[in-house]
Amino acid sequence: MYIGYTAPILVFVLSVIVSYIFVMSPTANEMANNGYVFISNAAKAYAICQRASKLVQRVLYLRVKENNEASLPMLSKQIEHVYCKAASQYNHLDVRLILKQGEVKNENTNFPIDLVIFESELAKDIDSLKSSVNTIRSGCRVQNLDVNEEPVGILEKVRTYENVVLGGTFDRLHNGHKVLLSQAVLRATKSVTVGVTDMNMLQVKTLPELIQPVEERIKEVHNFLMDINPDLEYNLFPLKDLYGPTKDDPKFQLIVVSDETIRGAVKINEKREEKGIPPMDVHVISIIEDSQADTSTAEEGKVSSSNQRIRMLGKTIRRPQPNPNIPDWPYVIGLAGGIASGKSRILQKLKEKGAAVLNCDIIAHELYKPGLLLNRTISENFGKEVITETGEVDRRKLGSIVFNDKAQLDKLNSLVWPEVMAETQRRIKALGDEGYRIVVIEAAVMVRAKWYEYCHQLWTVIIPRDEAIKRIQKRDNLSAEDAAKRVDSQVSNMDHVAVANVVFSPNWSTDHTDRQLDVAWKELQEYLAKRM
Repeated sequence: MYIGYTAPILVFVLSVIVSYIFVMSPTANEMANNGYVFISNAAKAYAICQRASKLVQRVLYLRVKENNEASLPMLSKQIEHVYCKAASQYNHLDVRLILKQGEVKNENTNFPIDLVIFESELAKDIDSLKSSVNTIRSGCRVQNLDVNEEPVGILEKVRTYENVVLGGTFDRLHNGHKVLLSQAVLRATKSVTVGVTDMNMLQVKTLPELIQPVEERIKEVHNFLMDINPDLEYNLFPLKDLYGPTKDDPKFQLIVVSDETIRGAVKINEKREEKGIPPMDVHVISIIEDSQADTSTAEEGKVSSSNQRIRMLGKTIRRPQPNPNIPDWPYVIGLAGGIASGKSRILQKLKEKGAAVLNCDIIAHELYKPGLLLNRTISENFGKEVITETGEVDRRKLGSIVFNDKAQLDKLNSLVWPEVMAETQRRIKALGDEGYRIVVIEAAVMVRAKWYEYCHQLWTVIIPRDEAIKRIQKRDNLSAEDAAKRVDSQVSNMDHVAVANVVFSPNWSTDHTDRQLDVAWKELQEYLAKRM
């Protein structure tokens, strides 16, 4: 009897072990979206975060079973350790080290939890810990990871203050921002005030057109703060100058800054002393190195929002939407951009990649020819004096009429734009009949005339205003003042980006611009393959 039962029992045990291994070792496709990690003490934060990063693909929360005043020095050290390593070792994750004081109780998160992870010391407590998190999904998996404490170096005493203040751009919240915000939260016992730089202070930034609206940045910062410690009072506002309320309000006791912004804190304290207000203490954090930085462009050696914006170039920033105004094929891309932005070279490169290209400005000039409807219409509306002896439209005379009179310019546009777009659509269809799958149309008035509404996507090219002025001066032998007038008379970079699906900036080397185009073309091919 004993021998007869041995084989079935062995098979059963082996099947349980295999199932356990399978469940506890998920593949990339089975990784949880969001995870919540419980640890017995802060010294294990980085070690377990490193292991948990292989199980979670989006957001990972780290929660010490009990945070108290004695744990502040270790938490301060782990803020640096966890987020610095996140930038290089598990950059795919949005890591959030919870700093809420006291025991785990009635916890909420901005993201629903799919996986709960705990370390062995907490095995007996995991049921009660899990039940204390209100945002755990039904069917949430639970997994044990065994980790040891790692040496973290010298711990420094953490002084706390009732009211802490800090400021920054906080564009697309990254790990450098998280260190800054977390160190402020760790040192506050009552409130944290955050000034989020408003748009009027951002024009000196790299690619300011790609910076999120201040309302979005404030919302992201607030969500992060509420995740790491919902027990504090948070005051967030658009920061319109260097000082904000700090130069006048004596309640602020500590300002948190980075290595690069410490001079701002010095200036603020000087203003306070001039007004007889005690200076604030200053806590300085170190910048985080960016191991992926491409310093051949304008990328910085530190983790920064500027680097993130540069890496957005050539990538889809706004998903294309179905367009019922035009046929599905050929696929039409509108190319927009200001004067001297470098559209011509990008157009040529797209042609080399296999796209057909149409220049709407050339089409407009062709429609001015004698005997064509548009030629007669212009003559009838603006007088025979704008027609030369050979029957051509005298564009110089026509320009002198319309560019000094907005009503006349609007009248000309109302006559020309529909005809140009109608002819462009006829040519797009003809190119599709020839076998072209992708047609790129370029026009100086693409955004002003809203011709992107006749395209499947809009790609736009931007360069800084000062660079555009320099290029026009050199190309057309103009004064800086006249070049500036030409730039400022056009649709702004900001307005171009507001409706674009993809943005390019040839503000650096041609190699960097070509890489942007390679990225955009690759993404387009992948998108069109799914669209078939």
